[in-house]
Amino acid sequence: MGNLFDGLFLYEVILMLLGSVLFGVVIFLMVKNKELNKNHLMGISLAIVMIAFPSIKSFSISDGIINIERDLEELKENPNDKTLEKSLEQDLGSIGDRPINNAERLTTLSQANLELGKTEKAASLANEALIKQPKNMQAAEVVKVIELDKKIEKVKSNPNDQKAKEELKADIKKLKEIPTSSGRRTSHIAQGYEALGDEVMAKAYVDSTKIYQPKHPFIKKYENKKPLIPKDDKSEIKANTKEETGKN
Repeated sequence: MGNLFDGLFLYEVILMLLGSVLFGVVIFLMVKNKELNKNHLMGISLAIVMIAFPSIKSFSISDGIINIERDLEELKENPNDKTLEKSLEQDLGSIGDRPINNAERLTTLSQANLELGKTEKAASLANEALIKQPKNMQAAEVVKVIELDKKIEKVKSNPNDQKAKEELKADIKKLKEIPTSSGRRTSHIAQGYEALGDEVMAKAYVDSTKIYQPKHPFIKKYENKKPLIPKDDKSEIKANTKEETGKN
C-alpha cells in the first residue's frame, strides 16, 4: 500500500479511500436488501470512478520511475546521446512535483536531476532520501559528488588556495569511502585529483571509471596522454636509451 499511495496528492488519497468506503457500503446494502436497483448501480459506478482515478495516477508514477531508471542506465552506455537526455527530461517531467516519499524513488529522481545538471534539486532529493534511509549509499553519492564539484571549481578558480585544496582532499576522501560501483563516483574522484595536480591518482581513477562506465566523457581526456612513468623508472629508461645509442 505504501507504493500505491506514494506520489499521490492528499485529495487523491482521500478520493480513493472514500471510493473504497462507498463501494463497501453499496455492496452491504445490496446484500441486506437482496436486490440490485438503480441507486446501487449509480453508487458502484461512482465508487469505481473514485478509486480508478488515483489508481491510474499511481500506476503512471510507477511507470515514470521505471522509465527514468531505464533512461539513466542507457545514458551510462551513451552519455552524449541528446535524445536520451530529452527522454529523461520528459520522463522526469511526468512525475513533476508529486509528493514522493519512498527513499529509493527519491534517489532515482535525484540521480536524474543530477544527470540533467539540476544540482540543487538533486541535492535536495538525495538529502530527503537520506533522512528516510540513512544508509542509502546511492543518495549519499549524489550529495558528495555535488559537494566535490563545488570544491573542484573553487580550487580551479584559485590554484594557490591551500585551504581550498585541503577541503578538496577531505571531500575526495569522503567520496572514496562510499562503496558504490559507480562511474560517476570514480570519475569525480579522478577530476578531484586532477584539480590537485595529482596525475597518477587521477589516471588510476580514470582506469576505474573504465570498468564501471567505459564511455564516460572524462575518460577521453586521458586517452591521448602519454603513459605516466614512475620517477624510479625514468633513470633506468634514460640509461637503456644511451646504451642502445652506443650500440648503434
